[in-house]
Amino acid sequence: MVMLMRALHLALLMMLVSFAVNGAQAGGEAPDFQLKDIHGKVFRLSDFRGKVVLLEFFATSCGPCVPQMDELRGIRAAYSEEQLKIISISIDPQVDTDEVLGDLARNVSATWILARDTIDVRDEYGAGIAPTIYLIDQKGTIRYRSPGLTKTEALTPNIDELISEFRSQPASISNPDSGSLEIILLLAIAALVVVGIFALRRRKPSRK
Repeated sequence: MVMLMRALHLALLMMLVSFAVNGAQAGGEAPDFQLKDIHGKVFRLSDFRGKVVLLEFFATSCGPCVPQMDELRGIRAAYSEEQLKIISISIDPQVDTDEVLGDLARNVSATWILARDTIDVRDEYGAGIAPTIYLIDQKGTIRYRSPGLTKTEALTPNIDELISEFRSQPASISNPDSGSLEIILLLAIAALVVVGIFALRRRKPSRK
């Protein structure tokens, strides 16, 4: 009976979300948000600019969501933290408490960020079903959206493409900071003053 009530609760939640606006789409800017993970640490999506982000919306009562976690575990092992950040957000925060999500993380060996959607981030993204996965590039643009269970072989080519795009971008020439410019300018002025004084002394006639 309890499982049936949870399933009905989730189905109702999905129906409500499906009536929301279309939300974020591939090619658009990923809406920023701030949440606490299951360990109480505050994070923002924008904290991870410069990295590819895999953002997943899920629920523990969702049938395909546990197999999706298994897929994400393989992806986590394939990429470094510097290349890819993974964030899994439960869209059922009333049922999926921090303790419930902590148990899930231990059971599936999830070493990435898990959090509860306490501010309706799913509405911003239009995540109508669970799981739904978004790939966000280093500049914060949504590049890929996949509702439903998504296999590793469908995700890795897209992740590889985003990582390679970033690597192929020409490196910007770093400019000296203002402090370094001031030091260089002062040294140049000092050198000119010394040269000027030396020149004046050589031109000054000697007195007998």
